[in-house]
Amino acid sequence: MSDFLSLIKNFKHITIVCHPNADPDSLGAAYALFSILKSFEIIAKIYVPESINSISNPLLEYLNINPIMELPESDLFILVDVSSLDQISNLKHYIENNNIPYIIIDHHVSDMKTLEKAKLAIIEDSSSTCEIVYKMIKDYPIDGKALNALLTGIIYDSKRFLIKPKSSFLCACELINRGADLEKALQFLTLELEFSERIAKLKGCARIKLFRISSWIIAITHVGAFEASVARSLIDIGADIALVINTTNEYVRITGRVSESFHCKTGFNLVEDIIKPLTKSFNGQGGGHATAATMHLFNINEAPISKLLDLILNKLNLPRSSLLEIDIKK
Repeated sequence: MSDFLSLIKNFKHITIVCHPNADPDSLGAAYALFSILKSFEIIAKIYVPESINSISNPLLEYLNINPIMELPESDLFILVDVSSLDQISNLKHYIENNNIPYIIIDHHVSDMKTLEKAKLAIIEDSSSTCEIVYKMIKDYPIDGKALNALLTGIIYDSKRFLIKPKSSFLCACELINRGADLEKALQFLTLELEFSERIAKLKGCARIKLFRISSWIIAITHVGAFEASVARSLIDIGADIALVINTTNEYVRITGRVSESFHCKTGFNLVEDIIKPLTKSFNGQGGGHATAATMHLFNINEAPISKLLDLILNKLNLPRSSLLEIDIKK
């Protein structure tokens, strides 16, 4: 924290950057940092590119903040829960063209090019970015809303303490002892789905292609929105790998989720084994976790299902003959 504080005090206008489709972990970490920066009389803004995840709406309403959607001018950017500048292309171009410094606070698989150019990088193998931020600011006064925001982010990204349960649970206990409201945090994450998201989930199931590799099940589908929500649902109902494709006139977006069991038993990593080779082949960009990630591919006209399956087989060191498409009509 001392390195972080000594650095930020040299800047007056700071922008805290969430990842696209900002979730409660990204927003919770951003708000906690925002509240600390305000206490140091630093002019701070929260920038959310593209969109906010629908699950974040109750937390956002509680915090009573309006993150800006247009990239602002800034003396320093703080990237929270963002592993690569490639995830936010307009920010990357702005930083490069204007030589603006940036800090990364994150728990994802890191992009080395982004890390190398960062003024400061705080990267930990943690359940959530909120957990990292809390450790950074725990010795300072934290207001009640920030405590609740951090607790909500930890519960969300740890999948209710299933990921790194010991550290996430202990951190949550500290926050509760300091005044965070557990019931309120859980209420923020209990959201009745909008009609359009329910339709997207059902369409995802209706359009699904299922493949079996050994004892593993791969689910691939396509929808026009709510890809992350659809991917999570496919994992919840039994898939080991879920890949959801959204094809537009400008790009193909692929959102992936991997079950914790599959990841632990095979070492499969969405970033290393899917995103990096595909973005290299098709002039794309993307990032995320080993078990949750998204990419945009630009030099491609159709969904690369065959390529996706080849990459999975290659990681598992299995021949194409071991792949079986499951007839879902039977």
